[in-house]
Amino acid sequence: MDSAAAVRHPAPSPRSRFQALGTSVLALIGVLLVAGLVALFPGSDEPLGTDAPADVFSAARAGEHIDAIATGPRPLGSTAHAAARDHLVAALEELGWSTRVDSGVGWMARSGEATQRGARVQNIVATRAGTDPTGTVVLAAHYDTVRGSPGAGDDGIGVGTVLEVARAIESGPPPRNDVVVLLTDGEENGLLGAYRFVGTESVRAGPVVVLNHEARGNAGTPTTFRITSPNGVLIDSLAGAPGANADSLTELIFEALPNDTDFRRFAEHGHHALDTAISAGSAYYHSPLDTPDRLSRTSLQHMGDTSLATARTLAGSDLTTVDNGGDQVVTTAPWGLLHVPRWVEVVGAIALAAIVGAIVVLRVRRGESSAWQAGAAVAVSLLAAVLAAGAAWLPWWIVQTVDPGMAAPVADEPYRPGVFQFAAVVAALGVLLVARSWWERGRPAAALTCGAFTLVAVLALAGIPFAGVPLTLLVLTLPAALGLLVALLLPQRDTVWPLVAITLGALGSLIFGLPAVLVAFDAGLLYGTPVAGLFVAFTFAAVLPLCEPFASTTRGLVISATGTIAIVVVGTLLAGYLNRDGATDPRQEYLWYSLDADRGAAVWGSPDGPRSDWSEGLLTTGPESLPTAFPWREHRPMYHGPAPVADLEAPEVEILEDTTGGSARKIRLRLTSPRNAQAVGLWIDNTTAHVHGATVDGFRAEPSDDFGFLFWAPGPDGIEVELTLSMLESRLGVRVADLGDDLGEVPGFEPPADRVVVQPTVAVTRTLQL
Repeated sequence: MDSAAAVRHPAPSPRSRFQALGTSVLALIGVLLVAGLVALFPGSDEPLGTDAPADVFSAARAGEHIDAIATGPRPLGSTAHAAARDHLVAALEELGWSTRVDSGVGWMARSGEATQRGARVQNIVATRAGTDPTGTVVLAAHYDTVRGSPGAGDDGIGVGTVLEVARAIESGPPPRNDVVVLLTDGEENGLLGAYRFVGTESVRAGPVVVLNHEARGNAGTPTTFRITSPNGVLIDSLAGAPGANADSLTELIFEALPNDTDFRRFAEHGHHALDTAISAGSAYYHSPLDTPDRLSRTSLQHMGDTSLATARTLAGSDLTTVDNGGDQVVTTAPWGLLHVPRWVEVVGAIALAAIVGAIVVLRVRRGESSAWQAGAAVAVSLLAAVLAAGAAWLPWWIVQTVDPGMAAPVADEPYRPGVFQFAAVVAALGVLLVARSWWERGRPAAALTCGAFTLVAVLALAGIPFAGVPLTLLVLTLPAALGLLVALLLPQRDTVWPLVAITLGALGSLIFGLPAVLVAFDAGLLYGTPVAGLFVAFTFAAVLPLCEPFASTTRGLVISATGTIAIVVVGTLLAGYLNRDGATDPRQEYLWYSLDADRGAAVWGSPDGPRSDWSEGLLTTGPESLPTAFPWREHRPMYHGPAPVADLEAPEVEILEDTTGGSARKIRLRLTSPRNAQAVGLWIDNTTAHVHGATVDGFRAEPSDDFGFLFWAPGPDGIEVELTLSMLESRLGVRVADLGDDLGEVPGFEPPADRVVVQPTVAVTRTLQL
């Protein structure tokens, strides 16, 4: 016998059903309204002017430094890079801090990549001695940029924040601990300056806590998305800062993005560190349009306020306690950071499972669901959540497929993503509404609630090995589950207090759920929309108990499906119209140039497909690998096409010393760029020799059978390279190249007025037999 038929309750009168339905509607509207106000109208930091008190952070004062250094791209080896360094050194010296430029080689050898990366980096280090130091607080950002980008966001916002925080600290009470400003060099080329710092730094007092500042866009809420372990003291310090935002879950999400920061080098070396960044407005990331006038001064003020308060707390603390501070997990609540010890998260996941189990048992006993219906609803809920994530991603994928030029090539993001985000939420919500309507055609609504809550509880338990996953699911679901459990335990004849309990529980979940949906979009449409779709699903689950009085019909199913499709289609078309060619800032294209000096032939190349008629005319073939033209790309595919031959000098190799003994050979070379390019590179033909030892500009590189490197800022005198080889042929095959960024050197090159080139590259290559 079906347990759903085991218990009979008197059927309510039509009038009482209508009153209950009306009350539930009002409760649902109230919950959505309050939670929506919390999500859409968070507190913001109004940018302060230059007349702000000396001991507070001013976005206007910080912005003056950004305006000074972000007048143009400042990649390693450029004159703009040197000018930025001079400005920053002068600003720190004016504060009276002990300032020096630490010059040396930074290096990166990444697993799985044959081309290693190095540079002559020039880190800027300024120290303010503490009164009774127990350690050192480091305020870090990087001052270099990628080719072709002024870098007002990446990482002008970090540089401006660090300098203004240092000035405010100097204007306040003397700090107990040493405070160091570290402006690293070569971050964009492989975290090279940070590598140099951790290998050679000599701070006066330890342990070291680094506050690293970054950007993957030009706007949005600054979020601390990575914190080293043990993190208890660090999170406690951050929690006291105004406007602090942090989430343990974001570290997992960040690892899926093709980015990294200097934080990794600090953490690998054993330093304590917090990594904070903005990531909205990512269409401008690493582009020529990352300019000071497009940088959000509100985001700058927010980052500065949080960083200054955190730095002051740490500068006055006993930093020897950091190692014993334990581990916490953290998420952001409307009132500030919600942080608990890691074990509380584990216990919470178990408690959620127990509460959900109690809900299922009570509802089965009361005849509101059967066990098999609740079990089937788990599978339906899982499928609905996955489909919601996919549906959220679909509008942007369709438009990007039809018009790839709408997406900025670095982050695959449009300039105006807002309507796409709206369409994504509607698409996800529509899938869930259709799933609910389908389920309730002959099946109890209570079973779907049980299934959805059970799914979340299972995911929380499965997520225990991953810090932050259970906490995120707890704040999204535990309030609603508790509210429902209380309602089930109240007398069944009471109609008011159960609704109050369910309403308050849903509100508690939604004030976390709706902001989570919005924050997910900061990761961009490509990565953020599926995550936002999942958060929509979890938030939807939290309001299911409140929706149970609303009967689902075939008509409702049709309306949900057609309404969703109509809104998503209209929203997608509107978003496409708002981002149409000519209606936004200029569209972006990758374009590289390579001249083969041996053959007197040249090619255009791009790691990305053509996005306009203009680039289609240049990139006529591919994708396929071009290891001769772009040796640092190895075997990664490139779109390409024939290009005019520019009158550019090829890099030169001078043999300084050459000794052989049997198959062993030791050779010392000087590699130079007669055209004073920003980088030089060398690759060994592994059919002619294997490299057993390599020294580049005095730095011992990683030997390998497939050896090559790119080296930035070689200077007019170039670099010395010493190789220890096992010869396989009588002559050593070497491919050399130098890299610049001035496409104006190519005859006839002139991009259309409505296009900008991202990370422009001009390479000259040649092959030698030594």
